[in-house]
Amino acid sequence: MGIGEIVAGVCDDEIEDLKRICQEFAGCVRLLGEKDPIFHICQNGQEMLESCRREKLDLVFLDLEMPGWNGFELAGQLHRLDSSIKIIFVSNHENMVFDSYEYAPLWFVRKSSLERDMPKAVQKYFQIAAKVQLRCRTKEGMCDLWVYINEVLYIECSGHTLFMKLLSKECHQLYGSLKPLEKRFSSHGFVRIHKNYLVNAKYVKEIGNRTVLLADGTELDIGKNRRKEIIELVKSSQHGRRLC
Repeated sequence: MGIGEIVAGVCDDEIEDLKRICQEFAGCVRLLGEKDPIFHICQNGQEMLESCRREKLDLVFLDLEMPGWNGFELAGQLHRLDSSIKIIFVSNHENMVFDSYEYAPLWFVRKSSLERDMPKAVQKYFQIAAKVQLRCRTKEGMCDLWVYINEVLYIECSGHTLFMKLLSKECHQLYGSLKPLEKRFSSHGFVRIHKNYLVNAKYVKEIGNRTVLLADGTELDIGKNRRKEIIELVKSSQHGRRLC
């Protein structure tokens, strides 16, 4: 499992805060065994927006109080430009944390508790941005494929061919057996519901007598006499969310 090189934007009008944010984030990333991030440092919203237009950013750290656009306004602009960008607000205004929910941030980091909050924000980012490298079969032959685990809906096995279905409706054709992937993905909430299916438990909407209904409407068979076991496994992966 890995993240790969992270490209992060940091926007704050205070130079010292920019330095602190970059240092804390880079330190947390190093502790997890990843490469140092690449930073795009800006002191106002317009600079950050232009930086995002020039290069694909994985996530951005936004101060809330800045000249011109505030952090919330800038978050809205960035999401319109790139809906996949992850946003972490960094502010002294702790009372604004609930207002920030409207902009679906990954995390809210308090400047007064930067050293305490940053590791939690990084852990959250790694959870959703974790990637796995797989051997993939294409028309041109075999190649290595990096896949975001959080975007995988389920994996179907047919003989020695695996079909990895993504939320985006894409489907990657892989070569091998389901067992090794079950071992690699189990710690990320994947459950083997049938000899031919490995599903991401977070997208299980309903478990029937013989099938599982996923969030996108896909219905998959479950193993014979395994319904009770599957319910417990899925509930465990979803931290107790009710299923019926």
